[in-house]
Amino acid sequence: MKPERVIRYTAVVLIVSLGIGYALFSFPRNREDTSKLVDFSEFYAAGQMVRHGVGESLSDLSVQAEFQLQVAPVHAFYLRPPFEALLFVPFTYLSYRAAYAAWLIFSLAVLAGAARLIQSNTNVLDAMSQYTRGIPVDFGLLLVVFLTFAPTMNCFLIGQDSVLMLMIYTLVFLALKRGRELGAGGLLACGLFKFHLVLPFAIIFAFRRRGSFLLGFAGIALLLVTISVLVSGPGVLATYPSMFLNSKYRMLMGFQPEYAANIRGLVYLITRGRLPVAVSGAIVAALSVFLLWVTAKIWKDNEVELGFSAAVIAALLTGYHSFVYDLSLLLLPIAIVCGELAKRKTLLSNPTLSTILIVLFLPPIHHMLIIQQIYAAMCVPVVMLFSSVVKLAVRQPAER
Repeated sequence: MKPERVIRYTAVVLIVSLGIGYALFSFPRNREDTSKLVDFSEFYAAGQMVRHGVGESLSDLSVQAEFQLQVAPVHAFYLRPPFEALLFVPFTYLSYRAAYAAWLIFSLAVLAGAARLIQSNTNVLDAMSQYTRGIPVDFGLLLVVFLTFAPTMNCFLIGQDSVLMLMIYTLVFLALKRGRELGAGGLLACGLFKFHLVLPFAIIFAFRRRGSFLLGFAGIALLLVTISVLVSGPGVLATYPSMFLNSKYRMLMGFQPEYAANIRGLVYLITRGRLPVAVSGAIVAALSVFLLWVTAKIWKDNEVELGFSAAVIAALLTGYHSFVYDLSLLLLPIAIVCGELAKRKTLLSNPTLSTILIVLFLPPIHHMLIIQQIYAAMCVPVVMLFSSVVKLAVRQPAER
């Protein structure tokens, strides 16, 4: 192996190790330590509940709190469908700290797998090479860029599960590229543990009247509902939706719109919550439907890349809440779009896209918006990214 490659690999291992090490060393010292609160406690508690045979109480926030208090202060609740809790059951056989470390390693493996698939099926390395002006780039640098992306790092630090969604959407992209819409729909349904980021994408395919995709989606969705019933009992079909309809529960769940980098958050930020809920809800709904309709209209079957990228961004913008860690999903459409432009040698001649990427990939900007409690403002560059992709998709047939 050439010395230059050895140096690059060593640098990648060092950076990745430093990132994971920082997460582990900043882990709370004990269950009373409130200096750093991690979301992994809610997943660990949900896994324990299922393991101890009380899965029927997953929708009971008081029971959740009892299990969480055994390992950490309560600051968030498990709001995913019951089927995802099964994923965390194996981690409960470890101590809380060890389980967190194991989850980090697992998440890193998922991120690396998604990065490898993206590298193999897009021109993202060519795009990175153009941005670095010919400096050699490889998978190691791609992984570092993915890991140090502020939303991804936030996901790792608090033990969230957003990298799973990145992997699922990557697999959906590969299936659509191969024309396997039935399988793509089934793969998308696997992401229903974050249904607010999946249903908008499915609605786009409903607008496109793609029955095969919707059939695959519905089939796996039905299977996951069945698994949830087996985990939590038939009552979950009523108790789970009631959590989101109960106003007292919503206050405890922490769906703060000022932290949501989507249309809902931006509307709240502009109006500062002065509009009646019905009015703001109608505005958000109208804008969301318009975005999804536009995405469906610009999608071309022979140009999956740009249509898919616009659809992923639209799903983030129209989902009920898109917190900082959810934006790690942007890595996929950004890699696809930059790769497509690099292939046409027009990447560096697109200053708008370059400016958007600078804003998105500068960690201090994310940190400042979170501290100022206006992270919803991050919706602006995401909307600009969506607009840029739509323009490229509309312009492309004319160019060809």
